[in-house]
Amino acid sequence: MNLHVCALALLLFGSIATVRGRAVDLVDDSNDVDNSIEAEEEKPRNRAFEADWLKFTKTPPTKLQQADGATIEIVCEMMGSQVPSIQWVVGHLPRSELDDLDSNQVAEEAPSAIVRVRSSHIIDHVLSEARTYTCVGRTGSKTIYASTVVHPPRSSRLTPEKTYPGAQKPRIIYTEKTHLDLMGSNIQLPCRVHARPRAEVTWLNNENKEIVQGHRHRVLPNGDLLISEIKWEDMGNYKCIARNVVGKDTADTFVYPVLNEED
Repeated sequence: MNLHVCALALLLFGSIATVRGRAVDLVDDSNDVDNSIEAEEEKPRNRAFEADWLKFTKTPPTKLQQADGATIEIVCEMMGSQVPSIQWVVGHLPRSELDDLDSNQVAEEAPSAIVRVRSSHIIDHVLSEARTYTCVGRTGSKTIYASTVVHPPRSSRLTPEKTYPGAQKPRIIYTEKTHLDLMGSNIQLPCRVHARPRAEVTWLNNENKEIVQGHRHRVLPNGDLLISEIKWEDMGNYKCIARNVVGKDTADTFVYPVLNEED
């Protein structure tokens, strides 16, 4: 199947899919107003696509109100060519600085990939003042971003900020919803977790069986799943499970190997 056709199909699916949100205290979580910004694109380099592309599939809300004792999770999703990276910037930065921001994610060499990635930022402490949190996405020469202003509880304004005490159940904060790439490619599926105490990460394969370390499947120390030389039979849903003494969280990634048109 042509990669461009796959990209259109996945974008259409992402736009009509129902996304189950997490419970947070909202002032305005409507996406009717698109608060995303696209930086000017640089001259495209030699890749599988004529130009790098990157689109939001879920923009974060423009405003949130923190309630007393509440943990807030701000969610951001996007889809693009290669393997897009997402990072969060705390505080207000001018557009020029956001455009030039160095990514703290290691870019993967995957010129033929199409990936839908999800990232969330956890606020597990009491804010003393309104603060801006910006989701910055990047792939190749393309950069997009959207910001959320979080307002503190009215009772905590002008008081010192403090982290909530005690253990916290795992929350998977960085994962891929879909990963499409050519057969024979090596792919790395992220599963990054926010938890206290630290969570144990395991993966289930496309047959819903726990993955055992082997020459083609390896769970890395950071929780990511590495699949070497993907084959047609690798297609399907992979589930990351993060557990600690308080609870667990799960995230699914659909892997779609594509036949190389040159084969």
